[in-house]
Amino acid sequence: MNEPIIPRETVAQGLSISPQVLIRYEELGLVHCVRSGEVQGYEPSQVRRIWSIVSYQRDLGVNLAGVEVILRLRDRMTHLHDHLSRMADDLRDILDARDRPS
Repeated sequence: MNEPIIPRETVAQGLSISPQVLIRYEELGLVHCVRSGEVQGYEPSQVRRIWSIVSYQRDLGVNLAGVEVILRLRDRMTHLHDHLSRMADDLRDILDARDRPS
């Protein structure tokens, strides 16, 4: 199933920032833009990420270097959480198989 693409201009307007700010975020590798036909924009997960970036900057006064570190740590934590969840599922399966009568 394809995610909807939200145009760059719509995202910029919704967050009260210029499209050039979004392009800067893309250049820094903080977010990823996609193209669908003539529409260039973002998937919902990237819009949430952009919202986080803007919030870190506006609400907390974090500069872009700090934002990059926060996002990298957040991504790493998500990866580790997913990995631990898979390991827990595997362990649960092993224990269930061991407890089943033969």
